[in-house]
Amino acid sequence: MKYEIIQTGSKGNCLIINENIMLDCGISYSKLKNKLNKIKIIFISHTHKDHLLPTTIKKIAYEKPNIKFLVGKYLVSNLINLGVRKENIITFDLGKWYNIGIFNVKLDYLYHDVPNCCIHVEFKNKSKIFYATDTNTLDHITAKHYDLYFVEANYDTDEDIDQKIINSKINGDFTYLERVKDTHLSQLQALNWLDKNKKENSRYVFIHQHIEKESEKNV
Repeated sequence: MKYEIIQTGSKGNCLIINENIMLDCGISYSKLKNKLNKIKIIFISHTHKDHLLPTTIKKIAYEKPNIKFLVGKYLVSNLINLGVRKENIITFDLGKWYNIGIFNVKLDYLYHDVPNCCIHVEFKNKSKIFYATDTNTLDHITAKHYDLYFVEANYDTDEDIDQKIINSKINGDFTYLERVKDTHLSQLQALNWLDKNKKENSRYVFIHQHIEKESEKNV
């Protein structure tokens, strides 16, 4: 199973699996145009621009009209408004496995500040992947013995981020970090969840990690 992380983080997210499945599309079209000829399906998790960049979706809908979009029902109207044809949108009930031809797939709800979901994919050779980002918990999700996990690890631990919030307030600085604990997963939370789900030879990749600016490092 091959994968390529085109970009991940608050400035944009996009991963490609086996050259034909795109997970989120929150980056510029220019960074993707050389990849799109092989893409068959694009999964979009939620509406935030670092996962669904409207200008890129519009361009894809116009330039590559045969690409299908796999989304939760809450995103259908967003895609239609961006020029995606209704017949190119695949959606179904969350929490159930479906066969969509090139793989089996299940979407599960994630807790965030907008409707959001993760994706489970099972290929014809029975290998499985899991992708989840922008959530404050995975405790309600089960993904046992998958081969590859892409899981958010936005910050280290609650204690670390609490101290950063305190330091920012002492210095009179604005910080978005108070929102982070309610909307994103820590590395410790991710590791605890992975320990309950992965098998011995599972691979995992941390995504959507917060990269501190120099000003934050010096707080």
